[in-house]
Amino acid sequence: MKREFALVLETYNNNIAKVELQRSTSCDGCTICSKGKPVVLRAFNNINASKGDSVVIEVEELKKGTNFFVYIIPLLCLIVGYFIGEYISKFANIEHNLGPIFSFIVFFIYVILGIRRLKKENKIIANIICKNEVIENFETNK
Repeated sequence: MKREFALVLETYNNNIAKVELQRSTSCDGCTICSKGKPVVLRAFNNINASKGDSVVIEVEELKKGTNFFVYIIPLLCLIVGYFIGEYISKFANIEHNLGPIFSFIVFFIYVILGIRRLKKENKIIANIICKNEVIENFETNK
């Protein structure tokens, strides 16, 4: 697991908190933070951190099989869709090849189903492990 600094934005009754990740040196290779939007996620709040607290969280790293679902399956959808469209074009005696159209249809179906699944699961991938009192003490001493 990877440790990151975060700011607690909201807390909920079920020991869940909404946190905003603070940009760190490990962000250098990532493009998410550089787009200007802060990374906000939900984390287990077993230490009862309050809104506005600076905390240290542990974030689950992506599993190795994730790359397969992000890169390989969409490519396969495009290829399979193309051949389905080409087969339908020949079977129905359509003059134009429908391969590119079906290619994108199959791809977008995969994307839509993937997004719906992610929203449905809405997995929590972080744990608040402690308050970041070093930063809080530094800010109050200014």
